[in-house]
Amino acid sequence: HNINEHKATGPDGIPGKLLKTCAIEILDSYVLLFETSIKQGKVPTDWRHASIVPLFKKGDKSKAENYRPVSLTSITCKLLEHIVHSNIMSHLDKNKILTNHQHGFRKNRSCGTQLITTLNDFNNSINARGQTDAILLDFSKAFDKVDHLGLMHKMASHGISGNILEWTRSFLLGRSQKVIVEGVESDQNPVLSGVPQGTVLGPLYFLIYINDINSNLSPGTQLRLFADDSLLYREINNRL
Repeated sequence: HNINEHKATGPDGIPGKLLKTCAIEILDSYVLLFETSIKQGKVPTDWRHASIVPLFKKGDKSKAENYRPVSLTSITCKLLEHIVHSNIMSHLDKNKILTNHQHGFRKNRSCGTQLITTLNDFNNSINARGQTDAILLDFSKAFDKVDHLGLMHKMASHGISGNILEWTRSFLLGRSQKVIVEGVESDQNPVLSGVPQGTVLGPLYFLIYINDINSNLSPGTQLRLFADDSLLYREINNRL
C-alpha cells in the first residue's frame, strides 16, 4: 500500500519516509511480523498507543471545545490494518452485509450518491403532491461511544471469526493515549471504549457497529446514512 511519507509519525517513532525508503530491506521482516500478528491474533502494545495533538480552530484558546484533537497512531500498524481491512471488507461485500442505506467510508459511494438517492425520493413525493417530513440526526461523539464487546458480538454474528476476530479484539482492547502540547506530554491514559480514531480500521468498525440501525424502522420510513450523520424521512399521506 502507498505510504504518505509526509504523514506525522505515531508514538512508535517510525516515520513513513523510512518505511518507504527502506521498503526492500525490511520487506521480509515485516511480512513475518504481520503474518505472526494475524496468526496469533495479537497486536503489539506499541501499536495500541496514540498521541493526541490538539489543533486550535477558533475562539477562546482557553476552552477545550475550540480545539480539534488529531490522533497519531503507528504507521507500521496502518500497513497491517489495510490488509485486515481488505479481508473484512471482502467478506462484507461478498455476503452483502452492509446496509444500502450507508454511504460513508464505502467504495463507489459518497455524500453525492446519498444526495442523489434522497433527492430522487423527495422529487417523487413532490410529483405525487405528497408531503415528506424529515429529521436530521448527528450522534454525539459516536465513534468514541462504540462498545467493544458489542462490536465483537456484531462482527461474530456477521461471520467474522477466527484469527481476524481475535486480532480485532487485541487491536481494540488495552489501548492508551497521551496528549502532546508544544512538546509537553501528558501521562498515558487508558481508552476503554470507542473505535480508535486516526486508524485505518476505525471507520469500518463503526459501520459494522451501526449496521443494524435501520432494523426497527416502520415500513415506509427511509434512513440515509453517511457514517454517523443520519437523515430520517417519511412521506406523509394526508389523503382521506
